[in-house]
Amino acid sequence: MRLGGRAAMLGVACVLTAMTLLISCRTKQQIEFPAPISSVFVPEHSPDVFLVMYDAEIGKEPLLKAIKEYHCEVVYDYGIITGMALKKPEKKTLEETMQFFRTVKGVLTVEYDHVYHLTDPVKPKLEIK
Repeated sequence: MRLGGRAAMLGVACVLTAMTLLISCRTKQQIEFPAPISSVFVPEHSPDVFLVMYDAEIGKEPLLKAIKEYHCEVVYDYGIITGMALKKPEKKTLEETMQFFRTVKGVLTVEYDHVYHLTDPVKPKLEIK
């Protein structure tokens, strides 16, 4: 009887495994995206504020001098990292202002100040191999 019980359990396990495989098998389906994958998620950015990271060894003096010359406003000077949020002058575009600050001695990166809304739906990033 003991051998029959094991055989029955093994048979049930085989049937469940076969059913799982049959249920999970599907024909190949082609996924169609409503937009090109590269444009699925484009973060919004501030129209007049941008972020500047500078080299700690050079210091922020050259950056402060450029801020004064270009008539920018310091929105925030980060204390724990070597970076600042800057507001562009009214008569300049964001892109030309960011390009100017990329040429300042000691500046490592100049980036958009991205805006994320807490009410936005989750937009997963797709991985393509």
